[in-house]
Order: sequence, then structure tokens, then C-alpha cells
Amino acid sequence: MEENTVLEKVRELTAQALSEARTELVDLTYRRESGGMVLRFTVDKGSGISVGECGNLSRKIENILDEANAIEEHYTLEVQSPGLDRRLVKTSDFERAIGEEVVVATYGPIAGSREHTGKLKWVGEDKIELEMPAGEEIIIPRTMIAKAKLYVKF
Repeated sequence: MEENTVLEKVRELTAQALSEARTELVDLTYRRESGGMVLRFTVDKGSGISVGECGNLSRKIENILDEANAIEEHYTLEVQSPGLDRRLVKTSDFERAIGEEVVVATYGPIAGSREHTGKLKWVGEDKIELEMPAGEEIIIPRTMIAKAKLYVKF
């Protein structure tokens, strides 16, 4: 079965369970990896999601997909959190990170650099604003963002 068809079917079948668990589907992938096909749900909650909650959700999703016989070939199901350094992709991801330090890699130089680490000040549909460590502010068009994630200090 084609990847997009599988993902569409899985999203439809699991939407209610995700909603009931008050979780946001951050990402859903279905792809071949070294051990075979992997269906991977990346989920989160506003307050963060625990390993136990991922386990409970995994069992619910497994039951739903098995009952519907949604995927004919053998696959491994994984339900995971996005982690501390989660990628920022959707507008809601960026909005959740306002006031936090982020790392943004761009496709081309902006203000003389392709990588920017600063505090996320503002988010719009087509651009974001960062406050840099020296206090200057830069605007980055969303179309120029190659990768953005929370900055994690160790």
C-alpha cells in the first residue's frame, strides 16, 4: 500500500483516540527502516507527555489499527514524544515557543549568517522575529527556514 494512502487512513482511524487522550499529533511517518516498515506517531500535550502516556496511547492505536486491519503488511508501531529539542514546523509549534531560545537554520544568509540562535519574540504566518543575544532583532521569512528547533542547554 502506498505511504500516503496508509497515512491518510491511519490519521482518520486514530483521530478520535488522539483527541480523547488530549494529544496533538506532531508528526506521523510510515517508512522502511533497517528492521522493516515502521509506523511512527510523534505526539505531545501542552504540559508534555510522559512515557506511560505514550505506552497507553500505543496500545489504543494498536487495537484500533488491528481491528480495522488498516495495514496489511507487517510493521512496527512506535509512539514517541518530540523530545526536548523538538522541531518547530507548524505555526502552532512556533507559537508554543514564544519567549524561548530557538535555533533557526536558513536556506541562505540573513543578517550575514545561515544559523541564528535567539529568543523567539513573534510569530506570523509568513515570518518570525528573533531577539539575538546582543539585543538586535532579526526577521526571518518562514520560506527561508530550513530547520528550526528549541535550543537545549546542557
